[in-house]
Amino acid sequence: MAVIDEKPETVADSTSERRLAVDLHLSRESWAYIVLIAIAAALRFWDLGTRMLHHDESLHAVYSWYLYNGRGYKHDPMMHGPFKFHIDALMYFVLGVSDAVSRVAPAIFGTALVGLPYLLRNRLGKSAALVAAFLLTFSPSFLYYSRFIRDDIFIVTWTILLVILMFRYFENRRPLYLYLLAAVLSLSFTTMENTYITLAIFGSYLMLTTGLDVLKLLRSRAPLRADTDVMVLFGTFLLPLVTGFAAKGESLLKLAPLSAGEIAYFAAIFVVLLAISIYFGLRWNSRIWPQCALIFWGIYITLYTTVFGNPEGFATGAVGGLKYWLEQQGVARGDQPWYYYLVLLPIYEFVPIIFGLGALVFFARKRDRFIGFLIYWLFGSLALYGWAAEKMPWLVVHMALPMILLAAVGIGRLIDAPGLRRALRRDVAYLAILAILAVFVLYSVLSRLQGMAGLTPILRQQQSLRSIVLALLLLALLGGAVYVGRRLGLRPSLQVVALAAFVVLTPFSMHAAWQVTYLNGDVPVEMMVYTQTSPDVGRVMKEIERIGFRTGTGQDLKVAYDSDVSWPFEWYLRDYKSRSFYGEGMPPVDAPVVLVGFDNDHDSKVRPALTANYVGQRYKLRWWFPEDYRGMTFQRIWQGITEPALRAKLRSFFLYREPFSPLGSTDFMLYVRKDLAEGPWAVKTGSGVVSATAPQPVADPYVASARQLTGVETWGSKGAAAGQFQEPKGLAVGPDGSVYVLDTGNNRVQKLDAQGKFVLAWGEKGQGDGDFAEPWGIAVDEEGVVYVADTWNHRIQRFDANGSFIGKWGQFANVADAVAAPGGFFGPRGIAVGADGFVYVTDTGNHRVQKFDRNGSFVASAGGRGAAPGQFNEPVGVASERDGSLLVADTWNRRVQVLDADLKPVRQWSVGGWTSNSVLDKPYVATDLQGNVFASDPENNRVLQFAADGSIVAAWGRSGSDLPSLRLPTGVALDSAGRVLVADSLNNRVLRFAPLR
Repeated sequence: MAVIDEKPETVADSTSERRLAVDLHLSRESWAYIVLIAIAAALRFWDLGTRMLHHDESLHAVYSWYLYNGRGYKHDPMMHGPFKFHIDALMYFVLGVSDAVSRVAPAIFGTALVGLPYLLRNRLGKSAALVAAFLLTFSPSFLYYSRFIRDDIFIVTWTILLVILMFRYFENRRPLYLYLLAAVLSLSFTTMENTYITLAIFGSYLMLTTGLDVLKLLRSRAPLRADTDVMVLFGTFLLPLVTGFAAKGESLLKLAPLSAGEIAYFAAIFVVLLAISIYFGLRWNSRIWPQCALIFWGIYITLYTTVFGNPEGFATGAVGGLKYWLEQQGVARGDQPWYYYLVLLPIYEFVPIIFGLGALVFFARKRDRFIGFLIYWLFGSLALYGWAAEKMPWLVVHMALPMILLAAVGIGRLIDAPGLRRALRRDVAYLAILAILAVFVLYSVLSRLQGMAGLTPILRQQQSLRSIVLALLLLALLGGAVYVGRRLGLRPSLQVVALAAFVVLTPFSMHAAWQVTYLNGDVPVEMMVYTQTSPDVGRVMKEIERIGFRTGTGQDLKVAYDSDVSWPFEWYLRDYKSRSFYGEGMPPVDAPVVLVGFDNDHDSKVRPALTANYVGQRYKLRWWFPEDYRGMTFQRIWQGITEPALRAKLRSFFLYREPFSPLGSTDFMLYVRKDLAEGPWAVKTGSGVVSATAPQPVADPYVASARQLTGVETWGSKGAAAGQFQEPKGLAVGPDGSVYVLDTGNNRVQKLDAQGKFVLAWGEKGQGDGDFAEPWGIAVDEEGVVYVADTWNHRIQRFDANGSFIGKWGQFANVADAVAAPGGFFGPRGIAVGADGFVYVTDTGNHRVQKFDRNGSFVASAGGRGAAPGQFNEPVGVASERDGSLLVADTWNRRVQVLDADLKPVRQWSVGGWTSNSVLDKPYVATDLQGNVFASDPENNRVLQFAADGSIVAAWGRSGSDLPSLRLPTGVALDSAGRVLVADSLNNRVLRFAPLR
C-alpha cells in the first residue's frame, strides 16, 4: 500500500500561514497580481458582444441555450465535451441570453488563468511567476481565445491546475492534492478530447522519472514514489477511457450509429479495462483511491449524462469521444501542413518564443526538475499537436502555455540576476537606453533602404543621404553601448541587452494582441481568425429587425433559411417564432424574408422562383485568411529574407496585417419581398414612405439576344491529376493550336493539344521561378512564348512552349497614381500580346494598364481610378485587336474600353451584366478576325458576344453543369477555326463552342 503523509497541521504552521497571508495581502507582489488580474478582466470582458459568433461558437451557444430553456442537451462527440454547455447555460440563467453572455465563461477562465502562476511561484520563482502572469495577460492567443466560446481556454486552465497540483503533491504528498487532481482531471475529460494528449505528455514524463517503480504494485504493496502515485492515479482513470482505440482493430472507424453487436463489443472492453483499473487502484491505496474514483466518476457521469437526464451520454463520452476523434484524423479538418504551428506561433507569440528558446538553451544542462518538465511539456505539445491531423488556430494555446512559462523563467532569472544587482544602476539604465535606441534606428535604416524601389533618382539620393546620417547615429549608439558594456562586464551587459529586448518587443506583442482581439477580431487578415462569421450577418439581422418593426410582426416575422446559412442563423434567429428551415429544397412562398447560401449552387436553383416577387442583396457569410503559407520551402523562406519586395510585404503583414492575397469567403443572399424593401432597393414616395408596389427589377438588356448554344466539346474535371482542373481562370491559344489553361486552384499551367488532350503541365504553389500564387492571366505570342500574370506574386513570368522558365519582371506596388512605381503590380489579372509585339497587363488593384516590351522593360502606363474615358475601376480582361487597338474589361465601371496602341481612349460601350463587385466576378475578353468581341459574364453564368461597335450580338449560357450550361465562366479565347473556348471555372472544365452562325 502506498504511504501518504497525512500529518495534521501544527499550531505554529497555522499561525505562520495566517501571518504569511496577511503579509502577501499587503505586499507589492500581491498588489501586482491584483493589478494584472484587473487588467486581464478588463481586456477580456470589454466589448464581448461586438464580434459576430463564429460558426463553432454559434453551435455551442445554441445547444447551451437549449439546455437553459428546458429543451435539454444530449452529448454529441462532434462538439467535444459537455462542460462548456453546462457552464454556458448557467451564464444564461444568471445573466440572460446574448452574444456577450455566451462568452462570459471563457472570459472568466481567461482572467483566472492570469492569477494561477502565483501558485507556481515556489517552482518558477517570484519574479518569473509575475512575468508569467504578465505574459498571459497580454498574450495575443490567450486574450483572443479568452473571448471565444470554445473548449481550449477551459482546457489550458485545467492543464495548468494539473501541473500545480502534481508538483504540490510531489512536495508534501497530502491526499488533498490527489482528490483535487481527480476532480480537475475529470473536468478536463468532460471538456475536450485533447486531454488524452495532455496525459500522453504528462504520463510519459512520469514514466521516465519513476522508471520501474510502478512494478512494485505487481509484487507487493511496498511504498511508491510521489511521481508513481500520480501516474497510477492518471493511469487508472485513463485506462477505461481508451476503449475507443479498439475501433481501429475492429475496422469500426465510421460515423454511422453502432449496431447492437458493436455496442456490446465496446461495452465488454470498457468493463474489462474498468475492472483492471479498479484492481490496480485498490492495490495502490484501498482507502484513498475509492474516494478519488468517486470524485472523478461522479463529475464525469453527472456532466456526460446531463445531470442523469441522458444515460446514453456516459457511453458517448467514455467511448464515442475518443472514437470520433480518431475518425477525424482521417478527415483532417483544415488540411494544414505539418509546420502550421511553426508559422502561427511566431506571428503572435514571438516574445515567449524568443525568451523561451533562450531559457531552453541556458537551462538545458541545469538540473532543475521543473524546468526540465517545462521543456518536455513544450516539445511534447509541439510534436503531438503537429502530428495530429486536425490543426486549428485555437489549439495554439496548448503549445503557447509551456512556452510562456519557460520564457517567464528566463526573464525572471534575468531580473533576479545577482550581477545586475551588483552593477551600477546608472550604467544599467544607460546601456538599456542605448540598446533600445539602436534597435529603433536600425529598423529605420532598413525601412528606408527597402522603400527606395520605384523612387525617382532625386528622391533616391535624398533617401540615401538620410540613411547615411541614421547609419552614423547607429554607429555612435553602438559605440556608446560598447563603452558602457565594458564597464559593466560581459555577462551583466548581455543580461541588460536581453531585458532591453524584452522591453522593446513587449509593445509589439501588445499591438498584435490589440489587432487580433479588437481591431480585426472578425476580419480574417489575422491567421487566428479562422472561417469567421462576417459582420454582414449582423447587418442582415438589423435589416430583418427593421422589417419586423415596420410590419408590426416583430419576432413573429417569418424568415426562411436554408442549410448553407443555418449556422450561425440558427442562433441569431432563435427568438423568431415563425422561422422556417427549408434545407436544400425550395423556400416557402409566404416568407417575407429568405436567406439562401451559394454552396452547392443553391442560390441559382432558388433564384428563378424568387425573382418575380423579391429583391436580393449578396453578403458574406464566412470568410477566411488567405493561406499563402502552404507549400513552404527553404527557397521561399530564403526569398522572404533576401528579396526587398517580399520583405516589405512581410513587414506590412506583421505590423499592419496586410495579407498577401485577397480574403476568401462563402457568400449568401438576403431576399426581401418587394413590398417590404427599403433603402436603395425600393422607390420612395414623396413622404418617404415605402411604396406598396416596389419597382420591378431592371430588365436584363440581353434577353432578346439570348441563344441556346451547346458546347461541342468539354475537357477536364475536378482534381489535381493531369488534365484535371481546380477552378481554371485564364485561357490562351498558341500559334500551333495548342490550348494553354491556367489551372489556378492548382497553381499551374496545363498545355493541351488542339483536340484537348493533355500534353504537359508546369508550376506549383510558391514564389520561386516557375512557381505561382493564384495566376489569373495568360497569353501566347506568335513565337509560342507563354506569358503568365502570376497574380499574387505580383509579377509576369515568361516560358517557352515546353514550360521552361525564361524570365520574369514585376514586384509588389500599391499606388494611387497610374504612373507611379512603373513595372510594379498589385494583383495583375489580364495579359495580352499586341499585334505590335508589346505586352499589355491589367494591373487590376492599381486600376491601370501597363505596357512592356517582350523582355519586360517598361514602356508606358495609363489609367488611374475613375470613370472618365481612359480611367479604370477594376480592369481585368484585356485583348489586342488586329489593328493594334486594345480592349479592356473595365469591370466595376461596367464597360469595355477601347484604347489605341499608345493607351489613349478611343471608344467604349456599357456591359449590362457586370453588376457585382465580388472577388470572383472577374470578366475576360477575346476578339476574332471579324472584330467580334467575346466577354465572359461570370456570375450570370454566360458569354456575351458584341459586334465591333459594341452592339450585342448574342448571349448564351445558364447555371448548371450540362453542355449548354456554365458556372462562373471566366477566361475566353478563340482558336483558328473561330470556335470559342471558355474556362468554366466552378465546373472545373474547358468548354468549346462552335462559331455562332
